Amino acid sequence: VVEANETVNLALTNPTGGATLGSPSAAVLTITDDDVGAPGTLQFSGATYSVAENGGNATITITRTGGNTGAVAATFATSNGTATQPSDYTAVTQAVSFANGDAASKTVSIPIVNDAVVEANETVNLALTNPTGGAALGSPSAAVLTITNDDSGAPGTLQFSATTYSVAENG
Repeated sequence: VVEANETVNLALTNPTGGATLGSPSAAVLTITDDDVGAPGTLQFSGATYSVAENGGNATITITRTGGNTGAVAATFATSNGTATQPSDYTAVTQAVSFANGDAASKTVSIPIVNDAVVEANETVNLALTNPTGGAALGSPSAAVLTITNDDSGAPGTLQFSATTYSVAENG
């Protein structure tokens, strides 16, 4: 257990056989902690996430495992996959921080743009980089967010109305 040094009070009392107590007859024993705390590993809670295009925000979870000693952080960032910002989502770059002793998961919110375009599902790349405080990056440190299209309808067919046309030269 990583903990502070601990002490035990020692005392010599009640000498027998004609002995007397000298000085000092009291002392303090310090038990020096030799356990080193681990700052832990930071990673995404999964390799894939999904949100409906009309879902408002995507919530991404970052976990700290394998230790919680010290304040640690990592940089979270989005980048274009098949989705592009700002038309499909709002780019996010921010530090995700954990205090000393804190192993509770953290979340990052990515605003999603709800458009009326009928399109295929689109993806956003997610990355954790630059760990600080002695933390390491775990796996996965990269993930993909899929924005599922909520617009229905077929894009239609484009065609000529006839196979031949004519027009007067002076028309």
